[in-house]
Amino acid sequence: MREFIKRALQKTSRMNPEQVQNLLSLVTEEYETLDAVLDSIGTGVIVCDSSHFILQTNKAAIRILPMEFHDLQEKPVWSCILDPDLSSFVRDSIEREETVQAQSFFLDELSGTRFLSIGIVPLVRSKRVRGTIITVEDVTDRKTEEMKNRRLESLASLTNLAATVAHEIKNPLGSMSIYVQLIRKALSQCETERKPQVDQYLDVVNEEIERLNKIVVDFLFAVRPLKFEFSPLSVNDVVRDVADFFGAELSQANISLVLDLAEPLPLIKGDERFIRQMLVNLVKNSMAAMKQGGEIRAKTWASEDSVYMKIEDTGSGIPQDVLQKIFEPYFTTKVDGTGLGLTMAYKVVKEHGGDIRVQSELNKGTCFTITLPILRKAQRLIECKDNRCQ
Repeated sequence: MREFIKRALQKTSRMNPEQVQNLLSLVTEEYETLDAVLDSIGTGVIVCDSSHFILQTNKAAIRILPMEFHDLQEKPVWSCILDPDLSSFVRDSIEREETVQAQSFFLDELSGTRFLSIGIVPLVRSKRVRGTIITVEDVTDRKTEEMKNRRLESLASLTNLAATVAHEIKNPLGSMSIYVQLIRKALSQCETERKPQVDQYLDVVNEEIERLNKIVVDFLFAVRPLKFEFSPLSVNDVVRDVADFFGAELSQANISLVLDLAEPLPLIKGDERFIRQMLVNLVKNSMAAMKQGGEIRAKTWASEDSVYMKIEDTGSGIPQDVLQKIFEPYFTTKVDGTGLGLTMAYKVVKEHGGDIRVQSELNKGTCFTITLPILRKAQRLIECKDNRCQ
């Protein structure tokens, strides 16, 4: 069809008005088909001219990209993009005439974090660059699934190692601890003078045994199936309990804990032990990120079907390149960390049918948001016997 229109346009001088009208109708139909194709695909497309002004966009681009679409003809495409990182990337790529196949970006929004894949290629016509084509795709679901699968694979791999770890490490540690006690007893019965350094050395050995034992216990806790005992639970009560538990330690570290708890708050169906341990782990992470003091804010609220908890700190934050890995087993940025605390928190939330999200900015702080389903009132069942209601 396009070749026919192209040949017909070369003969317009010999066409009568009716033929010209028919040709214009064909051209209009061709452009409408092109617009329909662009609007039907899920990938966002932005076409710019040689001056970098937007010539055409499709519905997907408008839906995916944070842009100002009014007065598009008066400023270059990067000036229309609201996100500063995206805007700088598009401008640098276009001005350097770079071809970008798929560059990943993330956007923090009220509804959560979105992942975008951006592509930039030159618009070539008649062997000359006449503009730029920008493609954008929302890959949030794909990224989320990849992270979920990676975590599941890591957990599955660790589960296979759990039995070996339990026998090869935990049992010898128990034996070592017993023999340290026997050495202390034997030394106390010796007639020779006992040097104070001996007790210090044994104390160090015992502390290291306990530390290794804790690592093994945390490891097994992270990978083995957990036995939950669900019952109606007040999230606010657990938060207050954790706040009391850390009171003295937080005060000594010059960290203030601010509670912003919604009242009344619907109950959830949960296991108090594990919900409490999850919160303890999150608070410990926040404390580790605030060596010079700061503030931790614990907030709760509810929607029609969920209870929300937010643990936010003013600490050092988490680099964006590792933010999506923090729930993976053994991933840690701490020198003395095991990398299992957040794995445990993730596991507990998922076992409760909820979700946990994290947002962080370097030198400003980190925020964990936990979503848990509220406890639904059980519907009264009618007992039936022999298929007949009594």
